[in-house]
Amino acid sequence: PHLVNASGYLEVLSDNTFLVRLDTEEKENADETESLMLSLFLDFLMKDAMKNPEKLVSYTKEMSDEMDDLLADVELD
Repeated sequence: PHLVNASGYLEVLSDNTFLVRLDTEEKENADETESLMLSLFLDFLMKDAMKNPEKLVSYTKEMSDEMDDLLADVELD
């Protein structure tokens, strides 16, 4: 839910380096606590990816299909 309206992109810098860029413009109804927690979580993910690039795997169609199946009956409030 935190990333539903998020915009940004992933930029591959080299074989073992990528950069995640998110649009950081404040939204009128943005909850500052959620924004902070999301930022901290993404920082953690980025540091871990840079520290352990051998653990990164390509996102596949099969992974996407599995996520679709898991979320098929989920209703958002």
